[in-house]
Amino acid sequence: METMLRIQILLFCFMLLGFCYAATTWKPLFGGLGYTFDLKLYHLFILSTSIMLATDLVGWLFDGVPTKGIHTLLLVNHTIYYAFHILPTICFILYADLLPHRNPVRLKRWLLPLSMLTAVIALGAFASPFTGWFFQVDAQNVYSRGSHFMVFSIIQLLLLGATVIPLIGATKKVPTRIYWTLVFFPVIAFVGGLLQALFYGLVLIWPVTTIFLVAAALNIQKNQIGIDHLTGISNRLWFDEMLEQYLHAANLQQSFGCILMDLDGFKQINDNLGHDVGDQALQEMARILRHVAGPKDIVARYGGDEFAILLHDADSQYLQDLARRLQFEVTASNQSAKRRYELSVSMGAALYDTALFCDAKAFITHLDATMYTQKRSKLGTRS
Repeated sequence: METMLRIQILLFCFMLLGFCYAATTWKPLFGGLGYTFDLKLYHLFILSTSIMLATDLVGWLFDGVPTKGIHTLLLVNHTIYYAFHILPTICFILYADLLPHRNPVRLKRWLLPLSMLTAVIALGAFASPFTGWFFQVDAQNVYSRGSHFMVFSIIQLLLLGATVIPLIGATKKVPTRIYWTLVFFPVIAFVGGLLQALFYGLVLIWPVTTIFLVAAALNIQKNQIGIDHLTGISNRLWFDEMLEQYLHAANLQQSFGCILMDLDGFKQINDNLGHDVGDQALQEMARILRHVAGPKDIVARYGGDEFAILLHDADSQYLQDLARRLQFEVTASNQSAKRRYELSVSMGAALYDTALFCDAKAFITHLDATMYTQKRSKLGTRS
């Protein structure tokens, strides 16, 4: 009865992982997503967890079955289980580091320690059929833990503890719901792994991992709905939704501002250099905006070659400083980058004032008019 319950739990976890992949793959059930590096890591996380579920399932199905040939099957199966056991945790570490910081270069610092640890675990796993270090399978095909199983468990628990390292100081770099979803995994997985190591027969670590992957899939879906897939920043839908929230806060005496901007000469970039170069220009502008915006500001592609920054709880000084930094970064980017075009941006900036603007439409109309006044003055200067 207990074995059947474990098998049913593992099969249910498989079904949930299928949902996670379907919801976040290239052609998911709920619409197309951009295939970003963090999404690749997430899919690798699903794959490695699926390998663990499959080998765990085979182990429970054939444990103690006295059929000829099962002994070799179980030895191979448990070797794979122990050799790959570390992979889901590694995937989480890389995923949790990349998600808040958005810097793949940072991941290189994990390369040496995680590679060495993987090699040690794999060596112990492949030696276990002969040494009994991590596991044993007796003549009756009954599995039991090996003489060094607790060493294996301690290494796994220490690695789970290390998963909190990328999350230190990351509270302001990702939305709150995503941050606490990330915190959920190392805390609950550590407790589940500890109990599973102490009490043989418990099935905790992979259900916990599956629950995290489901929660992450829901977060990915929610984020992707409001993401512009070319630039990776927020889209018009998310901007409009957040603007309405800011308007409500403004009625409660919380100030905010907005900078609406347009790339100068973007049509000429597309016409003369091609749409691929035009896309690169949009991506470069999005990178600059992310760099200058504050952690609580909303950076969005408003439409076409228009961008916007929604400033959280801003005053006039912050608004002016941000506009100056933005112009400075655009100039610096033009001087340092080796490319066939130069970025130039016209801006309309203002604080929301309930005495001047009755709604979002009036506010955006004002910003748009200010932006095009600046654009026309540039054209007049050049003529």
